[in-house]
Amino acid sequence: MSTVDQFESVFKAAAKSSYFHESLSFGKILLVSDLDESESKLYLHLVQQFFSTILSKENTKWEILCKSNFGSVRDLLENVEEIRPDLIITYRNLRSEAWRWPYSLGEYLDVLTQVTTTPVCVLPHPDCENSPDLLTQSPVNVMAVSGHMCGEGTLVKYASAFTPRGGKLILSHVEDKCTLDRFLDAIEKIPELDSEVARENLLSRLLNDAKDFSESASIELKKAGLEIEVEAVAQVGRRLEDYRKLIEQDHVDLLVMRAKEEDQMAMHGMAHPLAVELRSVPILLL
Repeated sequence: MSTVDQFESVFKAAAKSSYFHESLSFGKILLVSDLDESESKLYLHLVQQFFSTILSKENTKWEILCKSNFGSVRDLLENVEEIRPDLIITYRNLRSEAWRWPYSLGEYLDVLTQVTTTPVCVLPHPDCENSPDLLTQSPVNVMAVSGHMCGEGTLVKYASAFTPRGGKLILSHVEDKCTLDRFLDAIEKIPELDSEVARENLLSRLLNDAKDFSESASIELKKAGLEIEVEAVAQVGRRLEDYRKLIEQDHVDLLVMRAKEEDQMAMHGMAHPLAVELRSVPILLL
């Protein structure tokens, strides 16, 4: 490596992505339900209790779409466009019996989470076991999920907004072991590259970038007076399996993650299996 290349590498390594905090407001919230009007109002009360320590009751206008307000995906999207909420709260498998099986979010959410730019909070289906009990206690431990935590300012901003005072925000970054091993295997087949140095430095660099950004976020959130604990997790593993362990270990009450990819119409590659399989954990999809 030339001296110029070495200098450039040192310079880039010293340049760190920083988090800049910006507070959010949710003036209008839309609850989407496939229950009738009276049942939807009762369910709204449960939802408001669940978010009572996070969403201001005085400064928030709640609206409901119930069973009679939409009969198709198109109807739902048109209603959302007309209401223009700051946040949508609903549950998996709207107007479907598929909530009994852990294979999809249902056609309504598959489309809604990709078409609208509004964050969608997905709750367990009201008929699933323990669903009412899950909404009796407000979230305390919130986990932001990303395979690329460095630079995830929007993700941290929303996750911190849903973490109550005295609560805990976990910024979790899990590098996919299979993908990393594939790249390292390719490096080992290139004679000009020192595979041992590459293995040590690449892994260290990936994890340190995530840790540095999380540390920056922790400092800024403290400056903003949020009074929350921030914990950084950066590791290599199998994403779905490791996130399951982290969720159980930290008693996570709410997950926050991206649902969209800039270059595709389908849900973000990691978000889909997590959202589908973690059926008992409320999830905020951005």
